[in-house]
Amino acid sequence: MRKLLSALLALTMLFGMMSFAVAEEEPLRITIVCPFYGETAPVGTEMGNKTNPVLLAAEKLGNVELDITWSPQGDYLTKFSTVMASQNVPMVMVVTSGLTTNANYLDMCEAGVFWDLTEKIKERPFFAEIAPQSNLDVTSVSGHNYLFPAATSSARVGVIYRLDWLEKLGLEAPTNLESFKAMVAGFTDNDPDGNGTKDTIGFAYCDNGDKELTYAGFNTLACMLGAPNNWGIDSEGKLLPYFMFDEYYDTLDLFNWMYVNGYMNADFAVNTDKHGPLKEGVSGSMITTATNSRYPGGKYDSLIDNIEPTAKLGLQQILYKADGTPVLNSTLNPGGLGGILIPKASVKDEATLDRILDFIETLNDEGGILTAVGVEGVHYTKESDGTLSISAEQKQARTDDGSSEVFASMFPRRIQSLDYGQGMTDVQKITAVSIANEPYTVSDMSIGFISSDMQSLQTEISTTISDARVKYIMGQIDKDGFKAAVDEWLKLGGQQIIDDVNANYNAAK
Repeated sequence: MRKLLSALLALTMLFGMMSFAVAEEEPLRITIVCPFYGETAPVGTEMGNKTNPVLLAAEKLGNVELDITWSPQGDYLTKFSTVMASQNVPMVMVVTSGLTTNANYLDMCEAGVFWDLTEKIKERPFFAEIAPQSNLDVTSVSGHNYLFPAATSSARVGVIYRLDWLEKLGLEAPTNLESFKAMVAGFTDNDPDGNGTKDTIGFAYCDNGDKELTYAGFNTLACMLGAPNNWGIDSEGKLLPYFMFDEYYDTLDLFNWMYVNGYMNADFAVNTDKHGPLKEGVSGSMITTATNSRYPGGKYDSLIDNIEPTAKLGLQQILYKADGTPVLNSTLNPGGLGGILIPKASVKDEATLDRILDFIETLNDEGGILTAVGVEGVHYTKESDGTLSISAEQKQARTDDGSSEVFASMFPRRIQSLDYGQGMTDVQKITAVSIANEPYTVSDMSIGFISSDMQSLQTEISTTISDARVKYIMGQIDKDGFKAAVDEWLKLGGQQIIDDVNANYNAAK
């Protein structure tokens, strides 16, 4: 009996020591390269000088130490290539949406530079909430998910416009072609800012070599006019790129009309600050991610705080075709989603990979309230009835201390934050409408049927079409000139792409 008691005591001590060892597990240091979208990187996130409350709380909760290198979004393609070619590859590489159609990126995926996350994501039921299958499909490379996508609604875009200008001129919200044209013309010709000078434009646009088509308005207006979204099916059941449809030319004509009449910015082909004209009080509208209109510490605070305090922004989240059908372009196109990559060069074993994935799950599960609302006592107060109250000072603190931005574009999160009793913010209300609008989105029909090689070739020869688009809008070529560019695109490999896409499409029927 005494021997049995001694054995049980020894086992108890052993398990106690094991539990202590687990509890005392060293924090995992995770190196990250991440873009930022504001004028400066989130404050209080520097190694050795961290003051960001949400970052500190998340690190403690997940038993990690985040070593973040921030990079401006505008330089990120160069940053990605430089970092991945260096000797100091991060453990987590956050990538922006347009980068995922880059030939170098696709080659690295095919070469096994990054961990294949396909099965890892499937085997964790929780990840279905933050990695919907539609998001996984559009970001896969040859059927494999190397990218853990930043989950998003497919109906993210909207027309952001100066509501105060619209009300002053007695115009209607831009819901269809007629009201959109009336708005951009009125905002240009009828002195909406009341200064007696013709110094405003109706629409701000950025056509940066295909990178902004999904979000800056071209695809949105094309779908309103009945065109496909990048790729569609013609009357004979064949998949074709949308510049081979008549409605694409209607879209070109609309942009040419705006350009010729001065209704949009003349520098649209070289404009690198697409939000600039609106936030500086020059433009009356633009098409972009809908939540930009209300984001705390957002794009247009300088307009309302400094340039024109009486300015009001309106938001139109759905458009209507000529027959009244609601429509919006899906943003779930190849190159339309970013996310995170985990390079094998820095994460050398599966155990470390699992710990990183554990942290993503923790950040969304137990840490959901951190990313959605903040730190209790700093960013909100929990009332006795379970609801959360947020004072003006607490709301401002979340912006000032960087907590609202630190995880905004880093690790994958739920599309819509859970309700922890805080009520819905303006951003969450916009997101809810986006989710409700998803049935009306027009998808890119080539998704799942274009191989990585053809995707790479499509990117390589895309300037043939993007250059012609700019020239058409500026009136330098006509319809015949654009069709000549399409013929050149076909010769450069476009016909091969069409044949390959249709072969894959027909094989899947």
